[in-house]
Amino acid sequence: MNEHKNEFMNKHKNEFMNKHKSEFKDFDLEEKISFGEYLPENDELLYARSYFDPKTSKRVNQILIRNMKTREQKIITAGGMGEGNPKISPDGKRILFISSTPETGRQMYVYDRETEVITRMTNMRFGLIDPSWSPDGKWILFTSMAADGMDETWLQTQVDKAEQESYARERAKKPVEITDFGYKFDGLGFAQPEVMHLWVVPSDGSCKAKRITSGPANFMHSVWAPDSAHVMCESNLYCDRSIGIAMDILTIDTATLEVVRVTKDKLVVSYPNPVRPAFTPDGKYIIAGILDYKTGFGASTGYPACILHRVSLDGLEMTPIFEKTNECFDSVQFPYNAHCGMGLEKVQISSDGEHVLFNAGSNGECRIWKVSIYGDDHRPEAVAKGRYAYNGLGTPKLGKVLAARTEPHRPECYYLIDENTGEEELLLQSGESWAENTEFSQVDDFFFETLDGESRVHGFCMPPQGNLKKGEKYPTIVYVHGGPHPFYSYGFDLEYQCFAGAGFGVIFCNPRGSSGYGDVHRNLERAMDGSAYSDIMQFVSEACRRYDWIDENRLGFTGGSYGGYMTNYTATRAKKFKAYITQRAVVNDLIGFASSDMQGDSSEYKNFGEFMVHTIEKSVICGMEKVNAPFLIMHGEDDLRCPVEGAHQLFVALKDSHPEDFPISMVLYPFCSHNQPVHPKQRQHYLNTMLDWFVKYL
Repeated sequence: MNEHKNEFMNKHKNEFMNKHKSEFKDFDLEEKISFGEYLPENDELLYARSYFDPKTSKRVNQILIRNMKTREQKIITAGGMGEGNPKISPDGKRILFISSTPETGRQMYVYDRETEVITRMTNMRFGLIDPSWSPDGKWILFTSMAADGMDETWLQTQVDKAEQESYARERAKKPVEITDFGYKFDGLGFAQPEVMHLWVVPSDGSCKAKRITSGPANFMHSVWAPDSAHVMCESNLYCDRSIGIAMDILTIDTATLEVVRVTKDKLVVSYPNPVRPAFTPDGKYIIAGILDYKTGFGASTGYPACILHRVSLDGLEMTPIFEKTNECFDSVQFPYNAHCGMGLEKVQISSDGEHVLFNAGSNGECRIWKVSIYGDDHRPEAVAKGRYAYNGLGTPKLGKVLAARTEPHRPECYYLIDENTGEEELLLQSGESWAENTEFSQVDDFFFETLDGESRVHGFCMPPQGNLKKGEKYPTIVYVHGGPHPFYSYGFDLEYQCFAGAGFGVIFCNPRGSSGYGDVHRNLERAMDGSAYSDIMQFVSEACRRYDWIDENRLGFTGGSYGGYMTNYTATRAKKFKAYITQRAVVNDLIGFASSDMQGDSSEYKNFGEFMVHTIEKSVICGMEKVNAPFLIMHGEDDLRCPVEGAHQLFVALKDSHPEDFPISMVLYPFCSHNQPVHPKQRQHYLNTMLDWFVKYL
């Protein structure tokens, strides 16, 4: 067994000669690509990219058109610091995009391909997002913040930086009036009068924009109807706002502003992997991912399954067009490490108008599937699969669809996929020069049966970079994903590659609670009752048996969110790990009950006191005196998903129950919500703090 695995490890031993090992500063060097449209008429690719400019030591955001034959590229710019969101007009002659400067904020521009003239289309006080052309090319739809009662002229009046800062200060002083749940959301903070509204503006710039929505609700994920007279969007105008993962579908007449609530008893998925609904080409139906939230939540199911439906515009017909199979369990996916496809869609109508193309996970793969819109057979068929992570689709044209993809040892690429045969053509490799000169570890994987025989667990093992020395063992980090419903995929993860570049192995698995392996495996109860812990411990033992480069005497353990919870849980039970790092962790369920943006429910208890006692007793905060290895706590101060109070309680519990010289540390990051920091300096500090901890104690 070990001899076979050594062959796997050494078969690429000369592949990375003269390449530099991955390191955390590569986060600043990594190129990011987003959006993307393939233009078959001229064999061109329209897309946006973000890259590091060594001359200015800053990131540059650009919009480019690449000729796929000559590889020549043209940059489109309005002079902004951040530019993106390019969309080609229906006639192919104009490109709309967003450009941002400190003076103007995020505004929309249109580039004329014939004259090369760039016209500024908006002057929104709060900036804008998500612009799109109407099918007839006469209008542009976009989203911008507003509140009922605000003057539209004021909302479209340029402000200077000082006024913006003054408004923000005064806004922050205003009290928040709360009458129901749904008043806070991680990354956005507490509810404010300004919410996301839809606007339209003539594409010829003949007049200012007009707001087409109203009310104290968000209107998001919008799309034009084929008639160019109606708009569809997702909104919580009528539904329960405490259900933050789903919204209604509304249609809006852009002339009369009449609103029709299409969905009533079922909602469409809007978080954490939103599925933008799509019109059929004839405009008669809407294709949407429906969550049956009334029966979907519970200890055994957790996040409800998403099922594609064909919905009539009046909402009277709501026909499922997705049938579960042994390989395709859901019509949406939650990959934890498929960092690609930003700006692309998860659901698209095929070129022939007869099928829906969508992304869904299957046994660690993120695949492209298609299913019939009409007829009786709605079993999904795989269009593209393999040890890859597809996560985002462009607009299908002439039988082909643009798709974003990563692989464990390859950063994001854009491929052109044949909708019928799956034949693929590589269009673009992000950061090609950087990727060619940087070493990335290959990943091996295996399945094993759980101890109770209920399911199979899928595990991945990434060795340290470089040629492994025969007989030498290496410190290894066990990494647990968040969720628990997301899953580890065959996707590229730069953080894990950087740990491998620093000489660590990284091993990770999809224990029970993870999606993409069927309903039995994704059981939420199994994620919390000790079954997932048993799966992870079994995985670690199996990985140590299979791979002789793992030093089972130098194992570290970490994870974020649910992975942080599992880090805390493991630290009070296991004895084999030499260091722990818990990130943005679930600590005390009572904190989450009231302070999280996903509040709990005490209605099943006869009184609130009984609920409080029981909730604390079953929380992972109890038992911290059993921790026997160095423990690092990392948390964002503005986290509303797992409030930072949990980190404080964890720190105090550990300090009070351990000797003074026991290694316990807590690092908090200001202006950081429920994620790792995104600011470059904070991110470097965060990642290097983790590395230093594992270097010191492993």
